[in-house]
Amino acid sequence: MDRDTLMEAVRQGPIEVSMNDGQKLVIRGVEFCVVDDIAAHILYRAEDGSWKTKIAALVCMATITPLESTQAS
Repeated sequence: MDRDTLMEAVRQGPIEVSMNDGQKLVIRGVEFCVVDDIAAHILYRAEDGSWKTKIAALVCMATITPLESTQAS
């Protein structure tokens, strides 16, 4: 995955990114991620209600699936 492809998908709405290890990451919108040349820094709400960050390497991203807005909550 490259930065431009990921950012274009995020701009169009919430997405789910499948990693090559099977992990799935939800990016709710542009305000929930910062993408540099090699990784995405993704903000998400943990089970305890706190905000956490995951760093995902762009080279390990396999697919992007658009989500409906209600699924990204």
